[in-house]
Amino acid sequence: MSPDAPPAPTPARPAAPPDLSNRPSLGALATVLRITIARQLRGKRIWLFMLMFAAPLAIALLVRRYDEPYDPAESERALIFGLIPQAILPLAALLFASSLVQDDVEEQTLTYFLIRPIPRWAIYLVKVLGATLVTSALAALFNAATLAAVRGGLPGEAPEALLTESGVLAGLSALALMAYISIFGLLGLFTRRVLVIGVGYILVFEGVVSNIPFLVRYGTILFHTRVLAIRRLGLDGGFASIDLDEAPAATTSLAALLGATALFLGLGAWLFSSREFRVKTPEGS
Repeated sequence: MSPDAPPAPTPARPAAPPDLSNRPSLGALATVLRITIARQLRGKRIWLFMLMFAAPLAIALLVRRYDEPYDPAESERALIFGLIPQAILPLAALLFASSLVQDDVEEQTLTYFLIRPIPRWAIYLVKVLGATLVTSALAALFNAATLAAVRGGLPGEAPEALLTESGVLAGLSALALMAYISIFGLLGLFTRRVLVIGVGYILVFEGVVSNIPFLVRYGTILFHTRVLAIRRLGLDGGFASIDLDEAPAATTSLAALLGATALFLGLGAWLFSSREFRVKTPEGS
């Protein structure tokens, strides 16, 4: 070869094969989670949430101040194990889950999510996670405040016992909220009337069916949440018409809650991945 001859061209390296694993980008997932949490913490929704949870707190303070003689056990049964898990938790979940996807359509952020390197199913799961984190944290705070208003400072009430019970209630509230949000989030993908249907579900199933000592109540979230509370805190199940000799074991109720959550989350993620959304444009089309 002549010394003046140009060097032979280097063979081009073959292009890297495309990533077909469909693995979501952690950075993109974090962005979706951050936007979801920020949206949940602003607007009228968060004030309605606080107003709902402030109601049992205010009732606890008024009863303790004016009820003579004061019975903390009765107040605890009525508020901590009655009003909050039976009405306020499912209503709060409905409030946050009803617009889980619709808010992104209205605010034109859904397109931004869909063009990110994230599978659709992961977008949906992260949005449910964001709503669950916000509601669970706030519910834990208000539950602890209500419990302190009911029993705090009374003779024989150790602060350690209140902290332990508050921790158990926080965990049970998180389990219930995730189950409710997975149910109402799925309903929100089917219809815009999710608020009406959700309120009907809460009134019929969680308000009535869960309190009837019949087999059908085993299909409600409230029943299994109460079973876990009774077994974990050593309560008498009479206030909820639950016979511990016939009630499921704690592991069974836990599996029922997690199984229901997984089922509805899976259905919601599948539907979110398969359906088309009409996204608003700046021109309003």
